[in-house]
Amino acid sequence: MAYNIDKKNTEIPFYIQLKMILKEMIENDYTPGELIPTEIELQKRFEISRITVRDAISELVNEGYLKRKRGKGTIVLPKKIEEPLSKIKSFTDEMKERGFSPSTKSIDILITKAFDDVCKALNVKTGEQVYKISRVRCADNEPIVYFETYMNMNMKIDLDINEYSDSLYEYLKRVKKINIKYAEQRISACSADEKISNKLEIKKGEPVLLLKRKSFDEENKIIEYTKGYYISNRYEYFIKLKGE
Repeated sequence: MAYNIDKKNTEIPFYIQLKMILKEMIENDYTPGELIPTEIELQKRFEISRITVRDAISELVNEGYLKRKRGKGTIVLPKKIEEPLSKIKSFTDEMKERGFSPSTKSIDILITKAFDDVCKALNVKTGEQVYKISRVRCADNEPIVYFETYMNMNMKIDLDINEYSDSLYEYLKRVKKINIKYAEQRISACSADEKISNKLEIKKGEPVLLLKRKSFDEENKIIEYTKGYYISNRYEYFIKLKGE
C-alpha cells in the first residue's frame, strides 16, 4: 500500500498525517515486536522535518502503539489489553484469552513486616510478618504489570520462586487446594516512582493504573492482597452497565 503525506492539505498538520499513516502501517504491515523505520528513514521517505517525525512517533508512544527501545529503535506493541471488571481472572488466563503469550520476567519472594494498607487488608498487626511475592508479568515479552502480593504466614506457601512463574490462582488451587470465590478491588491512578519505573521499563513519573485486590476463599477468608501497577497506555478496564 502506498502511503503519502498530502503537502497541499494545510488543515491537517503533517505530524497528524504521519501519525495516521503510521497507525495504518502498524495495523497492516507490522507485527508486535517489529521495528518501524528510523526517524531519519521516515524523514527522507516522506520529505518532512525530523521534528515532525518525532512528534508523530511520540503521540503513538503515548497512546500505546509504539515503544522506544534504547539502542534498538522503536517497536510495535501488541494491541491494548482490555479486562472486564465483572469477572475474576488470573493474568495468565486473561492474556491467553486475548491471544497474547503470558510470561513472568522477574520473581522475588520474601518474608517481610506488614504496615499500613497491608495490615488492614490482611487483618494483621503492624510489624507482623507476612509473605511478599513480587513479579513482573508480560504479554508477548513486553512488561504490562508489576504485582506485589501479600499473604498471611498461616498460608505456609512455598519459597521456591519457580512455583510463581505462572498463575498464582492456579498455584493456590493446585498446591494449596484453595479456590478463589470472590474478590474486592479498587482502581486508581498514580505516577510511577523509581522502583515501579525500573520494574516496568518506563520513565519515572509516567502514569500507571494501581489496582488493589483482596481475594477470598469459599469460607470468606482473606487469601491474598495484591497491588498491581499497570502501564496505563497498555491496559484498560471496562464496565458494561445496564439501564433500569
